[in-house]
Amino acid sequence: MLVTPSALLAELSIDRLSPRIYWLGQALIAFLPYWLAGLLAGFIMLTLGAVLGRVWLVDQLRPIEELCLLTLNELASPTRDRLVTAVTYLAQGEVTIPLVMVIGGVLIYRGEAAAALILALGLCGSWLLNSVFKSFFRRQRPNLWESAKRPVDYSFPSGHSMSAVSFYGLLSANLSTYFGISLGVTIPVAAVITMGVGLSRLYLGVHWPTDVLSGWLAGGIWLGACLLGLSHISGL
Repeated sequence: MLVTPSALLAELSIDRLSPRIYWLGQALIAFLPYWLAGLLAGFIMLTLGAVLGRVWLVDQLRPIEELCLLTLNELASPTRDRLVTAVTYLAQGEVTIPLVMVIGGVLIYRGEAAAALILALGLCGSWLLNSVFKSFFRRQRPNLWESAKRPVDYSFPSGHSMSAVSFYGLLSANLSTYFGISLGVTIPVAAVITMGVGLSRLYLGVHWPTDVLSGWLAGGIWLGACLLGLSHISGL
């Protein structure tokens, strides 16, 4: 039987690709327990935070939260509004998804497909946990002043704050491990972005302070689960 060059090339490509797909599947299976454990731990933490902040201490916390938001609103100006909007945008999919694609693509090219996989799963897991819990708890967003930028979905927890902690924390670990950038650089940058994103949500009046705090805590738990899984699979 005559074998054409194109058929031979396709066969060679499949032969090279199959082991990579198999190994990537194994990495996904190995990471699954960490993924599920992180989601469960984050859900438990958010549940405890919701019970504490919205049931037991609701009367004590609400005046403090309102005062915090109103104080930040007194600092508002057109220039600050533009700056804060740019900062909050760093945790949105329009920024994080391209970063996952670019950094993940480079990691795959360097033979670190597991790290790329976990980076993507880390972002997706944060979205999943946030979406499920918002639908479960249904806390209304602050409405202390008129704003055209107030989202229409629920408030608790802050998805931007959660994504900032987990995504940029995991990204900093990958940049240090696989790109040789010092942790002394990546960790402070990730911390500044995380703090900036959380505070921006308060400045814009779209979240209560307990939403942001819970998002940071849940995101930190989720980040820890992702880092443990990455360490186990690829020896981070």
